[in-house]
Order: sequence, then structure tokens, then C-alpha cells
Amino acid sequence: MRVGAAGPRLVGVVPAAGYATRLQPLEGSKEVIRVAGRPVMDHLVDRLRLAGCEDVRVVTRPEKTDVIEHAGELGLTVVRAHPASVSESLLAGLEGTTREDIVLFGFPDTIWEPLDGFVRLLDALDGFQVALGVFRGREPQRSDVVEFAESRIVTSVEVKPPVPKSGWIWGMAAARRRSLSALAIHPEPGAAFNSMCSRGEVVAVPLSGPFVDLGTPEALEGYVRELGA
Repeated sequence: MRVGAAGPRLVGVVPAAGYATRLQPLEGSKEVIRVAGRPVMDHLVDRLRLAGCEDVRVVTRPEKTDVIEHAGELGLTVVRAHPASVSESLLAGLEGTTREDIVLFGFPDTIWEPLDGFVRLLDALDGFQVALGVFRGREPQRSDVVEFAESRIVTSVEVKPPVPKSGWIWGMAAARRRSLSALAIHPEPGAAFNSMCSRGEVVAVPLSGPFVDLGTPEALEGYVRELGA
């Protein structure tokens, strides 16, 4: 898919307004925890920029001054807000965009491979409203579980199901801005994507991984230990 001057505008959104209740106590925000010598949110920003995102927006609460300062150092746009959900955070980051824009987003407390994951999602978006980067999950019940057919058309997205129907989870997405109106009625983006599945509008892009969610003390400690950092 061609974006930019010859096609739709590409916008990256980083939802960074959470309270990190599972990681407390922390000296600062989880998005700037240093992993292997770098704030963890840098990994997501690297991948957004590799895909061609020049407009990357970090949505965060005004009191998260460390995130605001670091985003400024990276040359990112800071959107100050108090969203009550992930969907509200994404919508705050989409203000001023048009229906024709393409939106890329992931989560700033995750690290995943391959580096060109967003590029692959953009390549798969032709003919669909949403492309989801999916990974084999270590603990799928903690994530949004994705089912898809051999054609890779997604048939369902379950938000943190107690009994997962598949081992695939989504970790980042590319979407046409006009398709994201469903975020206004679904607090979780996974539920919004699920509402589109019956119309065949969502495609899965299996990625090699690994996908690491650093949202718990155990996951963070394990990943840092694995890196020797």
C-alpha cells in the first residue's frame, strides 16, 4: 500500500495513559522503564518509523511528565488526555485525522519481532479495513485471542477469554481511519475488531515473534534476566 504524498496519510498512535497497576510500585512510568539500556516505548516508536510514520502521537496523562519529556526528546507529538479505556486513548490520538488516513498502533510496554511488522500489515491491508499482527501467545488468556481461517480472514477476536479458542493473539494493528468509529462504543479495541469480523473486514498477519508483554513484574523481570540487562 502506498502512503504519504501518493496515497493516504500514515499516522502512528502510542496509547501511554495507563496506570500500570500490575507493576506498582514504580519510580516512574512503565513506558520509560529501561530495558537493555533503552526506554521500552522506544521499541514501538522504532517500528512505527520504519513503516514510514512521520506523525507519531503519544497519548498520555498530563501528570506523566517523564513520558511527555521523553516523547519530546524523540520528536513525537504529545496528546494530553485522561482516557478511561484503551479505545478512548486511541480516539484521543486520532483527533484531526481524516477518514482516508491509515492508522498504525501497538502498545508501548511490548517488544516484538520482526522489526518490519507494521510494513507487513500495510502490505496486507489492501481489500480490508483492519490488519492485525498476530503472534503465538505464551498466556493467551491474558490477551485478545484471534481466530482466523486459512484465508487469514479473522472470524473472531475475544478479549481476555478464560478459555482461549486459539493460541494466537494480536499485538499491533493497521487500520483505515474510517473503520475505527467502533472504538466509540467498545472500550477495548479487540471488541471493536470483533464487531467487524462478520463482514470479513479484518485480516490476520502471522508474525514470527517473539511477542513479549512487559505489563507484569514477572514478565519484566524475566525479560530483563533473559537479556542479561
